[in-house]
Amino acid sequence: MTEMKRILIIGNSGSGKSWLGRTLSQKMNIPLFHMDHIRWDQSGYEIRRSASDINKDLDSIKKRNQWILEGVFGKMAEVCLPFSTLLVWVDLPWEECKKNLLSRGPQFEDYLNPREKEKAFKKLIEWASEHESRSDANSWSFFNDLYNEFEHEKVCLHNREEEMAFLKERYEENYS
Repeated sequence: MTEMKRILIIGNSGSGKSWLGRTLSQKMNIPLFHMDHIRWDQSGYEIRRSASDINKDLDSIKKRNQWILEGVFGKMAEVCLPFSTLLVWVDLPWEECKKNLLSRGPQFEDYLNPREKEKAFKKLIEWASEHESRSDANSWSFFNDLYNEFEHEKVCLHNREEEMAFLKERYEENYS
């Protein structure tokens, strides 16, 4: 029987959740799901999918024996947390997240013109900069509560060195 691996990765925008999820997915041969793809309509980040469609997708993921789910949406994380075998919180300082966001640039659909892309990107930067001061379900305090209440295996990564050590510890490989 296949060992159950259900990994939930949370953190602020720009913290490296997608990179970590992709890396784990490739090394473990486990499907990766992005909360952004579940929450937003395919036609753009401005159009939220219906709650029933989001819940249907989350229910489908939760039923799997193996999965990696990554994202910034605390309510989605909260729904999947009881089904998770490992919680990874990528809790990088804002300046590091900001640097990562600026180096990757806008990641919005091609239908946006350059001006719309830049406007949406600035909005993302502003939203992400408020991660520690917000009190919503996508905030640092909400993630902290999820982390503290989770009773199974969990790890909080505060910098790239800790991420690399986490990967090396699990896979005995050199990551750079």
